[in-house]
Amino acid sequence: MDVISWLLEDPDPALALQVRRDLLGEPESALGSLRNKIAHAGRCGILLDARKPDGHWGNGFYNPKWACTHYALYELCQLGLPGVSEACRQSAFLIPACPRGADGGINYAKTVAVSDVCVNGMILTIFSHFGILGEKANEIADYLLDMRMDDGGWNCEYYHGARRSSLHTTIAVLEGLKEFGRVCPSYRPEALAEACGSGMEFILRHRLFRTSTTGEVIKDEFFKFCFPVRWKYDILRCLDLFRKFGVDKDPRMDDAIEVLRAYGDIGGRWKSQSQPGKTFYPPEKNGAPGRWNTLRALRVLKKYGEVRQ
Repeated sequence: MDVISWLLEDPDPALALQVRRDLLGEPESALGSLRNKIAHAGRCGILLDARKPDGHWGNGFYNPKWACTHYALYELCQLGLPGVSEACRQSAFLIPACPRGADGGINYAKTVAVSDVCVNGMILTIFSHFGILGEKANEIADYLLDMRMDDGGWNCEYYHGARRSSLHTTIAVLEGLKEFGRVCPSYRPEALAEACGSGMEFILRHRLFRTSTTGEVIKDEFFKFCFPVRWKYDILRCLDLFRKFGVDKDPRMDDAIEVLRAYGDIGGRWKSQSQPGKTFYPPEKNGAPGRWNTLRALRVLKKYGEVRQ
């Protein structure tokens, strides 16, 4: 409870809502007052205040990297801004007007012919969260289903000859397909279930961070837990996604759960981490105890294993 009190010292209603819902188990019906404050205070309030009259953030859809329309909307999804936000719905409605790549996905870039699979996974998350459904979302879901590789996952580098899936790309696509399947359960349910199942199996086959052949750690950066989530994969992002969508405990998660537990301090807090780049508000200091990472780690351990005191 000392950790919970520390988390709730932050006045951000977005954080408080997720702490009370996910750690204290309060029902959604008891959180209406907090939910109504999210758009007007804290991180969500800052992001919405930075939105321009034309519906964009920064210099448009994808520039500068984190302070742009795409990543502002994606961050607001993670913070839990209610999907009925009319401002964000208007901004998300701008995305389908972007050019299409030669492979059929939405292509923000002007320098390459093909679209980015990982980015399209995030776009489907944005569409699903803010209710941009129907033909626009269906086309992105179809594109992602078509881009699945033979080993069950996805890789943005397929057009450079990659034949094996990437954890970075796979997690972003899984997030989008799972969220889309939640809000559109009648759209190609069998295809979505098969694709999501194969993507999760790809990750579990790697025990979330190990090679499938030698069992070595693939990258140490998988133990750097960035929030807000951008495009990089890490084990906390993966476990939190599995938790969110009710994935059952699998023994192949055990190594990652133990690593996550080991990264907490004796007070039950986890360090903050963020990818460098321009942002609309100062992120939590890298290496210092971080409230968002602590929240995410504790709710994962609540789902998949007891928190050691």
